[in-house]
Amino acid sequence: MAIFGGINQVTSKSMNSITSNIAQQSPIKHWEELLPNQTQTQSNFVDPFAQLTPKQLEDLAILSRIRWLIASNKADPNGVSAQEAKQIEETFAQEGIDVEWLLSKRQTIRQQRIEQRTNKTIDGKDIKLSGVILPLYWNNERLLTHFLLMPYLGQCSHFPPPPPNQVISVESAEPIDIQKLTANCRKSQYSFLWVSIEGTINLEATIHHVFRVDGMSWLESSYSVICHNINFCTPRDIAEVLAWQTREERKSLHPKLTELISIDTGSKAFSNQ
Repeated sequence: MAIFGGINQVTSKSMNSITSNIAQQSPIKHWEELLPNQTQTQSNFVDPFAQLTPKQLEDLAILSRIRWLIASNKADPNGVSAQEAKQIEETFAQEGIDVEWLLSKRQTIRQQRIEQRTNKTIDGKDIKLSGVILPLYWNNERLLTHFLLMPYLGQCSHFPPPPPNQVISVESAEPIDIQKLTANCRKSQYSFLWVSIEGTINLEATIHHVFRVDGMSWLESSYSVICHNINFCTPRDIAEVLAWQTREERKSLHPKLTELISIDTGSKAFSNQ
């Protein structure tokens, strides 16, 4: 009996070890896994920039850029831009805002934002995730090299993009031929490019200047991925991503924006699925 008990005990421990190893090796497959856990969100972090008005944030950004231009010898320290910077400084002083302190805290606050808004436990893990892409950079051969991956694509100020912890900055290990990737799909002018990527995810805050329907805007990302494999999404992949979106987000989605791409699932591209 003792022998059998020992065997059972060893077997149980072995199974627990195997289960644990499998859990550690399982790739990130769902967007909710990118969200911070409850312990992270309960800290006493105070973001001083969150207390500024949109106008103050805009002025602070302008001031920061003018200072950088002057320091880089790209703007006249006595020119119009310098005068504008001085006016902004005087306005902040009148409002009782310490500009120098705010600017000195930028990197610290940015890092704290990352820690607050991201799931640090997934840093360096494998990822296999589906979503909509927003192309960023192409090479000279018109092959895609860098893009953003999101669970949905905000097109304008009335339908904003996802928060930074639901935006991934993706760099492809190999340039992507979009025409070849989408050769077996039929899509309308309202359809988006849905892909499934594989790679390694890292915590890295980036900001990108992107074009939207009502003009250019800045789009933040809290994660980065070096993608080593990319495929066109199946209808099931797309449905799972859309199901993850909250009820409020689904209400705000225009029907045309959620129109699924009709895919020939019998093609060679999906013969192994």
